Amino acid sequence: MPLFVIVLVAALVGTYLAVIALYAVNERTVTIDGCTEDPPADAILLSLDPETMDAAADRLGANLDVVSFGPVAAKDSSLLTAPLTVLVTDNDGPRSIVIPPEELPSPHALRLITTGSVERWPFDVHSVDVAFASLQTVDGEVRSIKTVLCGSAHVPGWTFASEEIPGTDELTIDGEPVAQIRVIATRSPATVAFGIVILALMVVLPVLGLTVAILAYRGLRKVEATLMSWMAAMLFATIPLRTFLPGSPPIGSWVDYLLVLWVLAGLVIALAVYVAAWVRWTPAAVAPDRP
Repeated sequence: MPLFVIVLVAALVGTYLAVIALYAVNERTVTIDGCTEDPPADAILLSLDPETMDAAADRLGANLDVVSFGPVAAKDSSLLTAPLTVLVTDNDGPRSIVIPPEELPSPHALRLITTGSVERWPFDVHSVDVAFASLQTVDGEVRSIKTVLCGSAHVPGWTFASEEIPGTDELTIDGEPVAQIRVIATRSPATVAFGIVILALMVVLPVLGLTVAILAYRGLRKVEATLMSWMAAMLFATIPLRTFLPGSPPIGSWVDYLLVLWVLAGLVIALAVYVAAWVRWTPAAVAPDRP
C-alpha cells in the first residue's frame, strides 16, 4: 500500500478519534459556588441557569429561580410574609421582579445582554456582567437582604464559566456598588473541532480541482469534458458546506475572508484551467461533407 494512502487513512482515523474524544469529555455543565451547598440562613439564594445562547443577537437566555428565602422566610412555611423585589441588571426586559407573599415563586425568564463578536467564530467569546439585589419593605422601611447566586448551565455547543467582579454605579445599595457576576460563554471544544474539520474538507475541494485541471492542461492526463460538470458540482457544494458550520456564523465572518472566498476562487480557477485544457487538447470538430 502506498505511503500516501497510509498517511491519509491515519490522519482520518486520528481526526475522527479526536472529535469523538472532545465530544465525550466536553464540559457540558458549569456550577457557580453555592449550588451544591446548603442554602445560607442569612441570605436569599437565587439560581441562575443559562439555557440558550444567541450569539448573533448577543443575548443569553436564562432562568432565574429562588432556591431559598433565607432570613425573610416564614418559619412555618418557608414562604414570604411580605412582597420581595429582586433587581437584576443587564436584562433585555423588566429589571425588577416582584415575588408576592405566601406563594411558591415561579422561574423568571431573563434575556441577558452579552458583549461579544460572533464574526470571530468559532473563537468568539460572549460575556455579561450581571448584579442582583433583593429588597423588602417592612413597616414602611425599605431594607436590603443579602443575596447569594448559584446556578448551572447545559447549553449544547457552549461552555460557561463565571467569576465575581467588583460592582459599578449601575446598582448600589446603601451607597455601595453591588458585586457583579461575570458569566462567560465560549464555544465548546467539540464544536470548534467540528467546524475546523468542515473547513478542512472545504480546502480539499479546490486542491482536487486544481490538480485535475493542471494535469489535463499539461497534457499528462486525458481531457474528459464530463469532468467540467464534476468541478461545477464542487463549486455549488461549497455554499451548503458553509451553511453547515455549527453555530451558523453570519456572512462576513473571518472564515469567509480567510477561507471560503479563496475556496470559491480556487474552484473557479480550476474550472477555467480545465476549459483551457479542453480547448488546447481536444481536436476541432470536423465539418460534415456537403452533398
